[in-house]
Amino acid sequence: MILLVWFLAATSTGGVRQVPPSPRSARVQHLVSVIAPAESALVGTIERFEEAARRLILQTKDAHVPFIVAPDAIVRLGSRTLPIADLAAHRGRKAKVRYTQTEGRRTAHWVVISSEPPRSAP
Repeated sequence: MILLVWFLAATSTGGVRQVPPSPRSARVQHLVSVIAPAESALVGTIERFEEAARRLILQTKDAHVPFIVAPDAIVRLGSRTLPIADLAAHRGRKAKVRYTQTEGRRTAHWVVISSEPPRSAP
């Protein structure tokens, strides 16, 4: 009897069956982390946009932050979607940039420009 109780206690997992992850799911998770880097966001003022280099400079309270604008990036102003080239016309406006960073290079994928006009200096 004691042997039977010991056997049941040793083989029981408390009603919860734990399934080890399959090698395929581990590969898929690793592949997703390699393909899709984490996205971040930064808010600041558009300082300038260099169209030829597709380089956007955002002024934050601490620094000038450069971004390379992705060819498929989305630029929004309110409910309107703008062409990427229009970024240069919105110098001085607040913007939020969603980006990924790989090997120290920030790539902007989404730029949302504030619909409020830039404030003039007193």
